[in-house]
Amino acid sequence: MIMTRSRDVSDAAMNPTVRHARLDDLDTIMEIERKSFRVPWEYTIYLRICLQEGRVRSSDEGMLFMDVLEKEKKIIGFAVWETNPLSKKGHILNLAIIEEERSNGYGRMLIRHVQESLKNTGMASCNLEVRESNSLARSLYETCGYVISDRLAGYYFDEDAIEYSRNL
Repeated sequence: MIMTRSRDVSDAAMNPTVRHARLDDLDTIMEIERKSFRVPWEYTIYLRICLQEGRVRSSDEGMLFMDVLEKEKKIIGFAVWETNPLSKKGHILNLAIIEEERSNGYGRMLIRHVQESLKNTGMASCNLEVRESNSLARSLYETCGYVISDRLAGYYFDEDAIEYSRNL
């Protein structure tokens, strides 16, 4: 009798990975952005970031970062954040996961990645803003250790924002 061994699919091929954003990601990023937010960011913002492979100087000291989350060679989400070395604070500016992959732990994965990146660049804390009505995102941030630090009236023009923060 000949025994054959079934070929195992590598976990690495199935598990999502995070990498720097590239120019060829731009169309997918914009599609996720438009489907995720009532008022999407401008194309030119993402173009500038992608042209520099997800790493852009935002001030004399600070940097702006964008990484994508890729699953089976398809982008399923992204995060944009900045650092302020003078205050030692990071700021998550944007985070989105495609709708069909939400509530699967990928947002948490991206947040952990951003937090680790912030720690590695010497940041001591992180903050972010979210629409008051976005209960799914608010729940995600709260389970990742963020606490409400402020309410920003009219932040989104049509709605207040809740500011969250946490120490790293």
